[in-house]
Amino acid sequence: METEKNKMKVDWPITIISITCVFLFVIFMSVNPEYATDIISKIFSVTTSIIGPFLLWFILLGLLLCFYLAFSKYGKIKLGEGKPKYSLFSYVAMMMCAALASASMYYSIVEWAYYYAEPTFRIQPYSAEAAEYATAYTFFHWGFSVQVVFALTAVVVAYGVYIKKIPNIKISAVCESIMGDFRYKKAIGKVIDVICIFCTVGGLGVSLGLGVPLFANGITRITGIKESFGMDVVIILVISCLFSLSSYVGIEKGMRKMSDYTVYIAIAFITFVLFAGPTRFIIKQFTNSIGIMVTDYVRMSLWTDPVQANGFPEGWTMFLFAFALNYAAMMGVFITKISKGRTIREMILSCILGISVGSWLIFGINGGFAMNAQLTNQYDVADAVLNATGQKAIYDILDLLPGGILVPIFFLVLVLGFLATSLDSAAFSLSATTTRKPDASGNTSPLLRLLWCIVLAAIPLTIMFTGAPFRTLQTLCIFVSIPFVVIIIFMIIGLFKWFKQDTPT
Repeated sequence: METEKNKMKVDWPITIISITCVFLFVIFMSVNPEYATDIISKIFSVTTSIIGPFLLWFILLGLLLCFYLAFSKYGKIKLGEGKPKYSLFSYVAMMMCAALASASMYYSIVEWAYYYAEPTFRIQPYSAEAAEYATAYTFFHWGFSVQVVFALTAVVVAYGVYIKKIPNIKISAVCESIMGDFRYKKAIGKVIDVICIFCTVGGLGVSLGLGVPLFANGITRITGIKESFGMDVVIILVISCLFSLSSYVGIEKGMRKMSDYTVYIAIAFITFVLFAGPTRFIIKQFTNSIGIMVTDYVRMSLWTDPVQANGFPEGWTMFLFAFALNYAAMMGVFITKISKGRTIREMILSCILGISVGSWLIFGINGGFAMNAQLTNQYDVADAVLNATGQKAIYDILDLLPGGILVPIFFLVLVLGFLATSLDSAAFSLSATTTRKPDASGNTSPLLRLLWCIVLAAIPLTIMFTGAPFRTLQTLCIFVSIPFVVIIIFMIIGLFKWFKQDTPT
């Protein structure tokens, strides 16, 4: 009887269609990877050149809207009854781990090197000014702007679920409610579901695929065992078992504890790097970079380089903003789930400030240590990343720290923690999107979450087995996620209509 009850809750048509779409594209990539890469890249380039400037405006104005919602009378609106279920530390930790994933650990050490070697604003490459702007740009790309799409999506979904009493924690249910009696709202809702699922499955599959080589390089460095396809498979299976177990037992027993421990280890790691490394340089570079980012924030936000057209805005800022859209549905649903009992102000500021500050500390300290190695000629980080040897460079840089083998071990634990928690939150969001009716507490079936965990693991395994390029799937997911800008704008308009309806005259 219980099994039948669970079957009735799951939207199997959407589940099957979405999974099939992703795997069909993976097969298409594996049959003719060069053709698939070329076609998708061209489509993405044309699309970015057309809507890129609009996306920049959307993000900047969206940030202003977030702060307006947080500090206006609407910020006091409480989302659901009772006290918050999670402490502020756990609340922000879960958001941060879900948003950053393992990519943050890699890029926190080397991303500045791209901007140092190929800077924006017509700055001379490898100059002192390029070095100063390099860290500032990592703060910009991983700070407020990225969190905007998460916060805007979450505030509408949360208001719909906790105030308007929409029974399903998913984007399509909120949009359908806003559409009212529109005849085709169910059909549009299904399309939205497919977009959300495709972007989340593809994007997180890519994250897992990108995190595996970083993990494998670390194991090789620690144990001496040569990296191989078999090792990659074992790593994916181990990570999958970890986040599957966490997802199966639920957020309270799984995700919360895992994210807490991950953040504790992250704090210990960056504290060690700060004091074992060039402390004075790291602190000064961190402070200076915050100043540059704040001073030039609007310029960075709207830089399109129309005259020289060196491709920096399209290759970095526009690309990363579009990539954030890939996670908007996942983060919107997940943040809604853990925000019961908090106000709109608490939710928005915890998302935008909490994740951003955490990112700045990780990127500022890890990146500052690596930049000092570059400037003092201890290691040529820029040359390594430009020649696609960044994975090896990570551990070469870590070798400059005292502590021997313990340093890469702790780094691997962090990679594992961030990746597993991000995939765990994705599994919940996917299960919510494919659930017709959750239980009274808004929870989804553990078996359904487990199914999505299996799918998230199967995507990178399939890509690695066939030799298809992860970059192509990533680019396609970003391209598919671009319509999410329209969805968010529509949801925001609906939110203010709800505000008007619910505000006493």
